[in-house]
Amino acid sequence: METAMTYASLLVAVDDGPESDSRLELACDLANAFNAHLTGVCTGSIAPPLYDPLAGGAMVGELLALYRDMAEAEVERTRTRFSEVVRNRDVTADWRGQIGFPGEACSRAARAADLVVLGGRNTRAPYHAPDVSDVLMGCGRPVLVTPPTRLRNPVGEHALVAWKDSREARLALASAIPLLRRARGVTLYAVRSSEDDETVAGELADVVQFLARHGITAEPVIALRGEAPVGRQIIDEALARSAGLIVSGGYGHARLREWALGGVTRTLLAESPLCLLLAH
Repeated sequence: METAMTYASLLVAVDDGPESDSRLELACDLANAFNAHLTGVCTGSIAPPLYDPLAGGAMVGELLALYRDMAEAEVERTRTRFSEVVRNRDVTADWRGQIGFPGEACSRAARAADLVVLGGRNTRAPYHAPDVSDVLMGCGRPVLVTPPTRLRNPVGEHALVAWKDSREARLALASAIPLLRRARGVTLYAVRSSEDDETVAGELADVVQFLARHGITAEPVIALRGEAPVGRQIIDEALARSAGLIVSGGYGHARLREWALGGVTRTLLAESPLCLLLAH
């Protein structure tokens, strides 16, 4: 998988919110670490005006024009800040600002990226920032999700790979290789809920060998499922190992017009103070 060997192109979602600078600075650090090109994307959304049966069509048109002006001003403010940060970090970058729906625009822009950097638990989503589940399930790229307050750097610290023998986990693992190569140590962590140690041990042995062929030494760990949700168990294990990154498959399915995330993915996104590399 050639794109798993390095990250040549990164995409970062930026917005006018308080955590955007921290996310952008991390994306710049990644761009410098991997000698990658960085694209910033910001999508201003026109909020639908409240319907007033007494208001005429002209009034609604004026409101739409006002909302569009506000959205364009927000995109321009964000572009200015993006330019300042990347210039100070000496990063090769370009900018994509537009009016539309943030999740869809970010997913489309991901066609030109190896890795997408998003903000998790962003209170401005989904109308003024991309919703992680929309992008994760729709972009076809691995996604690095940054928490509002990042405990540790995802590069150069310990990394924990949450293993489950699934398509999503295999894709996440392959996509994380550039980061795992730079990790201080790697734990391959599997949670079992029944007496299947032998099966899980065989899976982990294969994955340890796969990583070794990429120059990565990983420690396999099999844990018995506890009373806490599996996602919480993964987070606690990562924290106990002073990890800066959790790698996991991103699980979910379409439900009507939105994505329903799996329990582990939902817990990781809601509670992790560490960066997550997810793939679906």
